[in-house]
Amino acid sequence: MSAQLRFAITFIVALPCGWISTASAQQVLPPPVQFNPPQVPYDPASPLPPGTVIESSGPVYRNPIAMPGNSVVIPPLDAEVVWCQLVNVTDDFFKIQSEQRVVFAQGIPTEGRITTFPQTGATLLEPWRGDSVGFHERLESTFQSIRRMASIRLIPDPGGWRVEVSVQKELENLLRPMHATAGGATFRNDDSLYRYGTPLPVLGQRVGDQP
Repeated sequence: MSAQLRFAITFIVALPCGWISTASAQQVLPPPVQFNPPQVPYDPASPLPPGTVIESSGPVYRNPIAMPGNSVVIPPLDAEVVWCQLVNVTDDFFKIQSEQRVVFAQGIPTEGRITTFPQTGATLLEPWRGDSVGFHERLESTFQSIRRMASIRLIPDPGGWRVEVSVQKELENLLRPMHATAGGATFRNDDSLYRYGTPLPVLGQRVGDQP
């Protein structure tokens, strides 16, 4: 057996052992090292954070008020640019009734508001309208008298501008179907009684005198 053949056999036999030892060595890992940051001592002379309320038990830090789910904070862009974009997007879905633009009073911005006219809900026969979302909403708007009104608020925020959008959905509730002829000859009991003829005399009025 030549030296090259013996070297090849030794290498082939030792190669799987090396893989096994390498695999077993990789499975054993050192425990993770936990890093504990240094504790900063509390300075009683330091100022209290903003929003802290002094109570009988001591200073209490109030949590910030959670923003509603239908609002989003955008960067502090130009108020006119943001307002034009809001009007452009709102006009694609609703007819705008009134606009109260953002006004800067001594450098302090006021709240802007956009209100829309009521709009009937989109039915199954109006697929190009997007105010009714989903099949259930369109089916309900097809068989019921439903309208929606939108209100968009542009509120100053420390992070920029907070845009809040709310859409109110209203269902018309009538005593009877409109233009219904059934039951028109029966007595109505939903209005107050009206007495035809000469009214009863009042104090200081003689019988037969007109009121």
